[in-house]
Amino acid sequence: MLLCCILLIFLTVNKSIEEPAEVFSSQDAYKDIDKNNSDSLFIFILNNSIPALKAAYEGYRGEKAAGIDSFISDTVASIPAKLLEDPFTFLKLTYSGFGDIDESLIAAQSMGKKLPEIKSFSDAPEGDIFFSEEDEYKAKEMQAGEDAKAIAGENEEYDADIQSPEKVELSNKSPQILIYHSHATESYMPNTASNYHTLTEKYNVVSTGSTLARVLQDKYKYKVIHDKTYHDKDSYAYSYANSLMTIKKQTSKYNSIKFVWDIHRDAFTVKDDKHRAARKNDYTATINGKKAARIMLVIGKKNPNYKELEKFSAYIKKKMDKLYPGLYLKTERANSKYNQYFSNYSMLIEIGCMLNTAEEANYSAELMGNVMGEVLMELQE
Repeated sequence: MLLCCILLIFLTVNKSIEEPAEVFSSQDAYKDIDKNNSDSLFIFILNNSIPALKAAYEGYRGEKAAGIDSFISDTVASIPAKLLEDPFTFLKLTYSGFGDIDESLIAAQSMGKKLPEIKSFSDAPEGDIFFSEEDEYKAKEMQAGEDAKAIAGENEEYDADIQSPEKVELSNKSPQILIYHSHATESYMPNTASNYHTLTEKYNVVSTGSTLARVLQDKYKYKVIHDKTYHDKDSYAYSYANSLMTIKKQTSKYNSIKFVWDIHRDAFTVKDDKHRAARKNDYTATINGKKAARIMLVIGKKNPNYKELEKFSAYIKKKMDKLYPGLYLKTERANSKYNQYFSNYSMLIEIGCMLNTAEEANYSAELMGNVMGEVLMELQE
């Protein structure tokens, strides 16, 4: 029994032996075992349990197999250190309950120490936005130097011959659209507290998400899941890791979901009142006689489906220009993922900025509801 327990531990920590069952086949079983493993615990147990195997080993190695005097070897002594290097694998093999734990969340916590400690939005300098993903943890700062770029979007135009997205089959009985907010607390004027963040839905992007969902449901009869989870409430740095859990949960529950949209608002550093007025003007348009917050599309270049995301964003842009000229601000192609690899119809939509009013943002969300409703009608098989 003791030998069996020791063997289990060794198999857990020594990844160089992946198929132990094949050891019983022939001398060739030893061909992938290097010199450093010749006196390993695993080999010792096998050789001293099966005489024929011991003879095969000695014939292959051209040396005597380790005896009981070598039992306590460097390999045995190194077991605790190996367990410390990868304790989670050992626990998963030993205790079944650990198998249900998502290792990506553990990775998020362990890698999170490289990110700034931001537990309160008032701790973050205005304009500093921190992103965190399943396999990507870095800080992104929106530089004031970006102001020099043309607001129409430098290097963001689409090829004239870009193809349309593929048609998609949608269920008539189950949800087709998921709307969520990685940064749900992002707010609009008049709220300026906590670096333009609030849990009051009336003034944050959750409200714009509700407006968008309502138009798609009431006018276009699509079934929408609007997840109002505040993914950035407890830790802004883990917002994307948290929203990733929401995407997985909702798409697992409803595999009918094809469109996955993350609704935000933009942010930047304001230098002075003159600069504030200029940027507010950049992010505001007059549409049908009403002030509207202009909308930016964001797609992550690191996604394996980036080309499909680009097709989808180009299609949205064309529809915005046709229905509401001036509503479209620009497309940002970021060197990130933003969890957009779950669907070719994923999109990060920035509705205005922190200087727009909640009324302007909700009006834009209503307009965007018409845009996306028309887009879906055209793309639906």
